[in-house]
Amino acid sequence: MAITKSVVSRHPLRHAFGLLIRIGLGVWLATGTAMIAYFGWRYTHQLLGIGRSSLPAYSPPQREKAKLWPVTPQPGTKIGDLEIPSLHICVPVVQGTDPDQLEQGAGHWMTSALPGQLGNVYIAGHRDTVFASLRGIKIGDTIVFHTLYGDFVYKVTSTTIVPETDVSVLHSSHSGQTMTLQTCYPFFYFGFAPDRYLVHAELIESPRPHSAALHPQTISGG
Repeated sequence: MAITKSVVSRHPLRHAFGLLIRIGLGVWLATGTAMIAYFGWRYTHQLLGIGRSSLPAYSPPQREKAKLWPVTPQPGTKIGDLEIPSLHICVPVVQGTDPDQLEQGAGHWMTSALPGQLGNVYIAGHRDTVFASLRGIKIGDTIVFHTLYGDFVYKVTSTTIVPETDVSVLHSSHSGQTMTLQTCYPFFYFGFAPDRYLVHAELIESPRPHSAALHPQTISGG
C-alpha cells in the first residue's frame, strides 16, 4: 500500500513536467517558424527589389561634370553598377553601407576611395543576395565598375577570410588604385556569420580623363 501511495503522489509531478516540455517545444517551434517566415519574407522582398527600385543617381553640378567626383556622393545615392562577368553579377552600387542601403544593392564604404581616386574602393554586399555567387570568383577574373565617368576595370589578385573583428583592410594604405569586395562568411550559414570573405583586386583599365565631358553618360536610378 505504501508503494501505491508513493507512485500516485509522484504522478501529478510527472504530468506537470511533461506538460512543461510540450509547452516549451511548442514555443520553440512557433518562434523558429516565425523567424524563418520573417527572414524569408525580408530576403524575398530584398532580392526582388534590387535593381528595380528608383534610386537617386549621383549628379554633380553641371559646371563641374568634367571633373572626377567633384562632390562626395550623398548616402543612398546610386554611384554606378558593379559587374562581374564570370559570375553573371551586375548590381547597383549605393553610397553607404547601412542596412537600408545594403537592401538596395552593394554598398560603397563612404570613407574609402571612389573609382579613379588613389586608394582602395571598398564595396560590401550581402552573401545571400547581391554577392551570393561571390564564392565562385577566381584570381584573374575581372570586375567592372560602371560609373558616370566610364568603366573602371579591376583584376582579382587574391581572396582572404578574416574574422568579423578584423577591419585592418579599411585602414591599410594603398599607393595605387585597388578594390576590395566584402561579404559575410560562411556563405551557407543561418544567422549572423562570424567571418568576412574579402576579394582583392587592382585597377587595370580606366576611362580617359574627362571622358564624361567628351562622351556624356547617365546612370539610371533603378
